[in-house]
Amino acid sequence: MVEFFVVAYPWDLPAENVGGALDQLHGGVGFSGLSLWAGIPHTIHLRAVHRNPRTFRTRGGLFFQPAERLYAQTRCQPIVSSWLATGDPLAHLSRACKERDLKLRVMVSAAVGQMAERYPEFSCRNAFGDESYTRLCPANPEVENYLLAMAMDLSSNERVSAICLSDWDIRWPDVDELPASNGLGPVERSLLSVCFCPSCNRRSQSAGIDVEAAQRSVQETVDQSLDRGPAEETLFDKGMTSQPGSLSDHRRTQIEALNALLRRMREACRCELILVRGTDDVPNKGAGELDLSIPSAVITQMDDAGELPSVLPAVGKRNELQLPARWAVGIESSRLVQVLPEAVRAGFTAVGIDHYGLLTDSSLTTLKQAIRFARRSGGDDAGPQPT
Repeated sequence: MVEFFVVAYPWDLPAENVGGALDQLHGGVGFSGLSLWAGIPHTIHLRAVHRNPRTFRTRGGLFFQPAERLYAQTRCQPIVSSWLATGDPLAHLSRACKERDLKLRVMVSAAVGQMAERYPEFSCRNAFGDESYTRLCPANPEVENYLLAMAMDLSSNERVSAICLSDWDIRWPDVDELPASNGLGPVERSLLSVCFCPSCNRRSQSAGIDVEAAQRSVQETVDQSLDRGPAEETLFDKGMTSQPGSLSDHRRTQIEALNALLRRMREACRCELILVRGTDDVPNKGAGELDLSIPSAVITQMDDAGELPSVLPAVGKRNELQLPARWAVGIESSRLVQVLPEAVRAGFTAVGIDHYGLLTDSSLTTLKQAIRFARRSGGDDAGPQPT
């Protein structure tokens, strides 16, 4: 049976009428589940017309009250979002979902909010040793223990059916903030995103990799770009192979570290562990690949319309799809009504819409129609029936 989830941030579900909002999503539109963000990095949203404030900003953090005892084995202590002054929206929404037989998932970012500001010594670093302001490195033992504790913490809620893990990578993400005018091309930007934090470097050195040579090769490539212009190649794997072999080997140890930690998190979870990926998350040739057999399912975030079968990332694994809310608006709404049945026929077992804060009354009407058509196309008459 295909399932349909709506992605939501806790502040977009009004505390004074959360039951009414869930009733509309479940019985009115036809969603079978709620995917609730429980931990995010810094974000800013422009919200739909019937929600205030129209622009919502948060520095990130956790949107639930953590069980402190679970984090005793790590120096990385959880940071609760300042938005969460009192109460526990996860607990409140868990009860509301249970009353309506609505499946509840939680979504968390491995970038873990404001943590890099508090613990810069555990953050990702580029080849020049510059610390990230937004991301801790999952290869660091303290960060590993923190992520394991968070997985145990969230999955201790008996109503949480799955943890959806996003931003699962080891990289220096601050490169994305550099302006285009700085002279770096795609190859240089990709190479500059490779993490050379102490933990990553130690792992590579233990594997017999000349990580210092790999680091120098990135530095030299960036310096040459600033002096002579960017390289012609535009793919990261080409940039990798043009460098000394130690660079691709260094990247391979990072992928191996991610796979090992993902296995540990799956074992620690009392619920399903689902990996969220973008359509641009193409593994680097020669640098190893994420093992997609580890998570219970794989969610692919699809931003642009394309051939749905081409984004099925995992063979022999449950594949799910996540679509942007803007597809339910205006001229693209007819495309959404077409895509959802296509997704069912292509073999996707679930479809998510991201996110509730952007859904207007007209887009909810479109989603009601699209979900109804998708269920019919899959021969599925089960699940909530829109009224």
